[in-house]
Amino acid sequence: MHRSSIVNILTLVALASMPGLAVYNASKAAAWSMTQSLRATLSGRGVAVIGVFPGAIDTEMTAAVEMDKTSPEHVAEKVIAGIIAGDEDIFPDPMSTQLYAAWKQDHKAVEKQFASMM
Repeated sequence: MHRSSIVNILTLVALASMPGLAVYNASKAAAWSMTQSLRATLSGRGVAVIGVFPGAIDTEMTAAVEMDKTSPEHVAEKVIAGIIAGDEDIFPDPMSTQLYAAWKQDHKAVEKQFASMM
């Protein structure tokens, strides 16, 4: 049982980069690496370190982007449920769940799919 949790909000671009977002992609990939490092460092201290990989969330940042988006409230509910369930990695919306399944099957195909989104 964990006494506390650190929750890092990453995004799907931590797994595969999108064109035109080099700095954002790199920062999220670095945050994912930091999450894994902290998880290993703190594993024996009762601290869970959790990575959250949402897809498009309906926020000001994505307001101009035409695509299906998940509400922030839904994402928050899924994150809390994942923490309670003891999940280390949380994919809190339909887009992220679907993409993670594809990434586990063939991460290079997801990389190519993202690269074509220009």
